[in-house]
Order: sequence, then C-alpha cells, then structure tokens
Amino acid sequence: MSFAKNAVTALVFSAMVPAVCAKSLIVGGDFSTSFSGEAEAEFDGASFSAKEDIDTSSLRVFAGYQTESNNRFKVSFESRSFDLSDSNEEEDATGLRLDADFVYGEDKIKPFWTIGLGFYNLSDPVVLEGSNLEGEDMSGVSFQIGGGIKAELSPQAEMSLSLDSQAISWEDVDLEGTSITMETTYSFISLNAGIQFLF
Repeated sequence: MSFAKNAVTALVFSAMVPAVCAKSLIVGGDFSTSFSGEAEAEFDGASFSAKEDIDTSSLRVFAGYQTESNNRFKVSFESRSFDLSDSNEEEDATGLRLDADFVYGEDKIKPFWTIGLGFYNLSDPVVLEGSNLEGEDMSGVSFQIGGGIKAELSPQAEMSLSLDSQAISWEDVDLEGTSITMETTYSFISLNAGIQFLF
C-alpha cells in the first residue's frame, strides 16, 4: 500500500511540472487486449462474494508532452469493452486516464515503465441486473502500472509495446430493502500496442 501511495504522489507531482519544461507536444493512440482478468463482487453484510473471468479490450487516444528528460505525461480518452465469461454478456465503459511514462536511454529501442490513474463510467452493468438499480450506470476509479519498450520509427514517431496491470474499483452499491453493500472490482493484465507522434 505504501508503494501505491508513493507512486500516486509521484505521478500527481510530476503532472504539475510546468509546460515550459516540455520538449515536444505528443499525440497518439493505442490498442489493448487482455489475456487474464477477473471480475469480483463482494457483498458486505452477507459474507458472500462472486467471481468470474473477464476478457477486455480497449482503444485509446491521447495527448500530452514529452520532457527534456524523455519522460511522457499524457491525458487520454478510452473506450473499453468487457466480456464476462460466466454471464455470457458484454459491457461497455468509457474513461479518462492520466498516465506517466518514464523512459530510459537514448537508443532507438528504449525500456520504460508507466503508472497512472483513470476515471470510468460503466454502462448498464451486468452486476446490477435484477436489482432496483438495473439499467443505471456505475462510475469507477482505476490504478494501472506496467512496463515495456518504445521503438523510434523516426525523429517524429515511435511505437510502443507494453504489459500493463490495471484494477478498476466501481462505486459501492446499497441494495434496496437490505443492509447489504456491494463492492465490485475488475482487475486484468493486458498487452498494449501504440503509436505516438511528436510535434
């Protein structure tokens, strides 16, 4: 937990660096697909939880800046889908993400690690089906961390490939007529591929 707190503090502090420190403005996008994921709903007051496997994929567009030290700070809009294996249903979510990429070296291929926060809206969640809240949306907050490589294609373009771990904690839901509160979390590991342009 202390690592997570320190990482979030570092991200927020870094995001406050003045734009005058920017070397280049950046825009780009990426695609991700998961190879491991789980949805879990815990019911406080009932001592019960439910889990099922999920597959998820996303498309994301971003803009930000690259610093003199070659790090990247990005704001992105993401469209994400979730396939729930046991329920045999699909959900859609949209999100706004804040991410920082810390890049090492000046070679054509450079390692990096990434950390970020996200704010999501989940449309028509499966977990609310059959409840008094069926059809309503759920909001959530995410934490993500990962690492990979960036490959320079030209002085103005580069590709990236990374492995990321992300967890989205959805808002708590009080079930009507009971003393039960439902807490839902989606966690997954994804392979991400993207391209970035510098201006």
